Amino acid sequence: MIEYSLATHIVLSLIIGFIIGLQRELNNIYNNKKDLAGSRTFALVALMGYLSVFLNIDIFLGVVSLVGVGYYINAIKSEHKGITTEVSLILTYLLGMVIAKDEVLGIFVAILVVFILNIKDKLVEIEKRIDKEEVNATVIFLLITLTILPILPNDTIDQWDLINPYKIWLFVVLVSSISFVGYILSKIYSDKGIYITGFLGGLASSTATTMIFSKRSKDNESLSKETAIGIGLANSMMFFRVFVLVLIFNPLLAKLIVAPFILASISGFLYLYTLSSGARVVKQKIEFTNPFDVFESIKFGLIFGIVFISIELGYEYLGNEGLYIVSLVAGLSDVDAITIAISEMKNITASIAIFSIIVASISNQISKLIYSFFLGSIENFKYFAIFNAITITALLVGYLLVTIIV
Repeated sequence: MIEYSLATHIVLSLIIGFIIGLQRELNNIYNNKKDLAGSRTFALVALMGYLSVFLNIDIFLGVVSLVGVGYYINAIKSEHKGITTEVSLILTYLLGMVIAKDEVLGIFVAILVVFILNIKDKLVEIEKRIDKEEVNATVIFLLITLTILPILPNDTIDQWDLINPYKIWLFVVLVSSISFVGYILSKIYSDKGIYITGFLGGLASSTATTMIFSKRSKDNESLSKETAIGIGLANSMMFFRVFVLVLIFNPLLAKLIVAPFILASISGFLYLYTLSSGARVVKQKIEFTNPFDVFESIKFGLIFGIVFISIELGYEYLGNEGLYIVSLVAGLSDVDAITIAISEMKNITASIAIFSIIVASISNQISKLIYSFFLGSIENFKYFAIFNAITITALLVGYLLVTIIV
């Protein structure tokens, strides 16, 4: 009898190959063209990869040669010269081999392959919306990071034993990457309405979103409710973003901080949902600064360094009060740096760390409320003030719940 694991691997190889082949076949149907292989061929190639491992036969070069010949014949008959299907076919053979070693890894890679094959149209759309200068800035940033990061000292270099260049630049890359996701998404969906723009703006920059929407309400006071909802969506996302940063750098602290920040985010969304009754759909584009711009990243790195020094020295000389003071001041301009700095501290209790991050978040909210007051309409400010009152109350209630549990 055939062993259960062997039968499972054979079926899994066929299914993975069939799914990848089906994606390529449907893509060809939509684009009205013929290609080298379809779903059946892909399924058989995946099975071939699995059996080559099972039988301990190396036919990889033979498969590559066969695909190469197929590509040459197909290229002669067609004007299309892309090699996506050919590369996918070779990958499918390798996936069959992977299934024989680790079926979970094989499934994971197969999902990634299908995902990459399916995002072509979105990539084309992104290319249309991003300027050449922005692409160049992103490429330069990534090149600098890949070149410099490995050679940066992964140890402190200052007399206070606080500044670690490697870790600081790593923090910059991580935070910039999160902002870049929001930046790209806002480029793609900026014409979908002010609510989508505000929501995605919370990933890119809730402060920039607040300022731009407030100015819009000043220019057209009849849109004050709509701009306030957009601002609120951005700031509700900011609370979620803070939680994600803590989760990345201090998972244990994240388990405790989840209550105040998710509560604040949800309460904000609920208020905005009730406010949206009768509101209009309004378009609003936001021009964010590319988070991968080298000069912006260097500036952000300097802010990180200053915050790290301030938070450590403040705690050393003033204790808990020093943490709260630095959190209050740092939060006025940016909440990411102080969140990561607090999350990285090992010599403070969880309740103090949570309260410090909450202080920074409240400070950040107040600074944006001030922007709203001076830049926007009175009605926009009132709506945003109510949003702040609700979310800040939720933060404090969540913190009280945490202190009771801890």
